[in-house]
Amino acid sequence: MQWRLYGVVQRFLNQKIMTREQFNRITDWQDETFPNSTELSRIKHLIKEVKELEDEAENSFKLTFEKQMEYADCFFLLFGAAKRAGMKYDTIIQAIEAKFLTNKKRVWGKPDENGVVQHVR
Repeated sequence: MQWRLYGVVQRFLNQKIMTREQFNRITDWQDETFPNSTELSRIKHLIKEVKELEDEAENSFKLTFEKQMEYADCFFLLFGAAKRAGMKYDTIIQAIEAKFLTNKKRVWGKPDENGVVQHVR
């Protein structure tokens, strides 16, 4: 299983969803600009940005420039928090792919009143 997962991860890395250079440039800038921030402070900031994204999504079903920038803020903070937790680019990519493979095997329930679907436990 380990060698098979490695091959899947390598193919995923080759797709360049986010390059290592881009990840390092963004998270290094965060570390230099906000040296006292922590994993938790970045998560708390992420929660505020997700609320702004939610407001943007409720106001427009279109993909506006403002909505794109809110998504970018969320990605920045999520990746920055992961780096503060000790994750590196390759670790994040591997975790994303491993979780995707797990989710593909799960059984999913019906949407709740907000449209949220969770896996059956």
